[in-house]
Amino acid sequence: MLRFLAFAVFAGALSVGLGVRVDACSCVQQTAAQQGARADVVFRGTVTVIEPPITGLVISSADPISIRFAVDAVYKGVATRTFWVSTERSDASCGFEFLVGRQYTVFARVSGDRVQTDICSGTLRGGLDPASAGLPAGRAPLEDLPSTALIAVILVALGTTAAAALGAAYRGRKTSVPSS
Repeated sequence: MLRFLAFAVFAGALSVGLGVRVDACSCVQQTAAQQGARADVVFRGTVTVIEPPITGLVISSADPISIRFAVDAVYKGVATRTFWVSTERSDASCGFEFLVGRQYTVFARVSGDRVQTDICSGTLRGGLDPASAGLPAGRAPLEDLPSTALIAVILVALGTTAAAALGAAYRGRKTSVPSS
């Protein structure tokens, strides 16, 4: 009987706890200037594409999603006109929830070849007075780098042109037959 009572109390406590939302993410309070100093890249841009993660059978709130921005001002670091940033799928895992068509000021860190942001970074919807974050006035983003596909097309075109020119030069060359 005592075991049954202990189990009933445990099950009751567990069911009460299931109705409460618990977030796994908590942020250390920082000033805008601290967030600006911590970020590797800070820019203002409009979300143009949100690419969901490629997942298998298990879906996690921590799955990374990729966000493409049309950048119009860079306050710190290097960003091109079209710039990709990643974040976790959900704010439960500290991911920042972006919406297509909205403008954001993004504070991000560079880790290897990825640029990442989260709800603790200082990223916010809309614009920001850069001086409030200890940042200089915004500058224009760098031009986009040519895509790999474009480079391949250019190389194939140059190779084809070079082969045609060599073929024409070879055919146009007259061979003389020595007379005896």
